[in-house]
Amino acid sequence: MRMKPKILLSEDINPVGKKLLEDKFDILIALDTSEATLLKIVKDVFGIILRATTKVNRKVIQCARELKVIARTGVGVDNIDIEAASTRGIYVCNTPGMNDCTVAEHTVALILGLAKQILRMDKAVRTQRWSERFSEQQMEVAGKTLGIIGLGAIGRLVAKKCGLGLDMKILVYDPYFNGAVDANYITLIDNLEELFVQSDFISIHAPNLPETKGLVSLQYLSMMKNTAYLLNTARGDLVDEPALITVLKAKKIAGAALDVFQQEPLPADSPFNSLDNVILAPHVAGSTWESNVRIAKAAATAVLDVFEGRKPKFVYNYNQLKI
Repeated sequence: MRMKPKILLSEDINPVGKKLLEDKFDILIALDTSEATLLKIVKDVFGIILRATTKVNRKVIQCARELKVIARTGVGVDNIDIEAASTRGIYVCNTPGMNDCTVAEHTVALILGLAKQILRMDKAVRTQRWSERFSEQQMEVAGKTLGIIGLGAIGRLVAKKCGLGLDMKILVYDPYFNGAVDANYITLIDNLEELFVQSDFISIHAPNLPETKGLVSLQYLSMMKNTAYLLNTARGDLVDEPALITVLKAKKIAGAALDVFQQEPLPADSPFNSLDNVILAPHVAGSTWESNVRIAKAAATAVLDVFEGRKPKFVYNYNQLKI
């Protein structure tokens, strides 16, 4: 009997996606996301479906002799060695648009969580500090200024939900955006300093590129109002974490909400864990039951397309492929 080709899931995906694959592939699920584990099981796999915390580097790609496709359950592909994959003729596919609304909703939830001090009030009730109901640290977001870094699909949705839904003033900085903004609730600015100085909330929605690494530096953090909040649901590398920890500890800004970090999972000894003015989440902004179904189906479909000789809908490295 002819053996089925193998598909490696670096982490489990929604059963809907696995159902699409199980008739034609043997599905392997890695025990963990380490390089050592991948190297043990990747040698004869046809495809890899991976999530954000798994890195498929050159060493893993060179070890995977039968590899034809890497499907990323999300938009960012910074955890894949694109050059190494392209040189081998390996398709690198992502799933743009599948969780844009999900991340935007999560961002809005974090803005309101910070503004209304939800975690603090929850803790107050649980520790019999009922007098916290008289605290004046809560604020209304209507009329406040939201600064958005990056006007991609998610940034646009956040602007729409906050500008139209919450009556916030929207400033956007995106040096790569060349088009015209057709939304009268968005004000484009070309000065990042101005955004940090004016904003009551700053939300990051930029791609993780060499030129954006450490973009939110101590220089800019020091310009923020002491009543302002920073949110990051994009990538941890965009923020200078030691600088952010410094201003949070000194209460030079009101607080932060972080869904992504330079090292994931966040280490137990991270200074963020001891701060009471930061909301932490485990890279979950893009994950809901609905989005996980969409993403799993899209990633599985990309693998099937390559297997059956079709060009997948979203091929990130198509112009670089050596095939």
